[in-house]
Amino acid sequence: MKQLFILLAMLLNFSAFSQLSDAENKALDKLIADKVEIEADVLKSSVLKKMFDTEFYTIKRTPHYKANGGYFELILMKNDGKMTEVEDAAALVPLFKSDFKMKEESNARDLKMALALLLSSGSGSEDEIIHKENQWILVCEEWFGEKKGFIVSTEPDGKVSKIEYSSKLEI
Repeated sequence: MKQLFILLAMLLNFSAFSQLSDAENKALDKLIADKVEIEADVLKSSVLKKMFDTEFYTIKRTPHYKANGGYFELILMKNDGKMTEVEDAAALVPLFKSDFKMKEESNARDLKMALALLLSSGSGSEDEIIHKENQWILVCEEWFGEKKGFIVSTEPDGKVSKIEYSSKLEI
C-alpha cells in the first residue's frame, strides 16, 4: 500500500515537467497535496481473484477547493510490475489465469460481473448472455432498442482471446 501512495505522489508531482526552482516545485507539491485527498484500496472480489492473475486497486481523488464536493474514481491494475489504469476490456485479456475458460454460462456471468466492477461500460440493468459458437455476447444495457455490451471471442478450448465493447450489438 505504501508503494501505491508513493506512486500517486509521483503522479501528482508536476516538477519534472516544469521550469520551476526546487523551492517552487516543493511549494507546488505541498499546495497540491493540501488541496487533493487521495484514497487507495485493494479491490477485493472473489470473482476477480478467480479469473485474473493480477491485483486491482480503486483510487478516489477528492479535490478540496471552492467547496467542491465531487470526486474522481479510477481502477488501476498491476501489470508487469507497473500500475496502469483499466481503460478497456481488451487490456484485461492477457491477465486471465491460464485455467479460466469460457465454457459455461456461469463463466460468462462471472466475467460480466468482473467487467461491471472494473469498467463503467460493464455496468447496466440488462442481464442477457448469448452464446454463439466461439463468441459470448454479454448485454449490459439497452437504450431505445439498441443493445450495448461486450463480445467475448474464445478459442476452441474456451480460452478468452478477445474482448471488445459494442454500442450496437447484433444478436
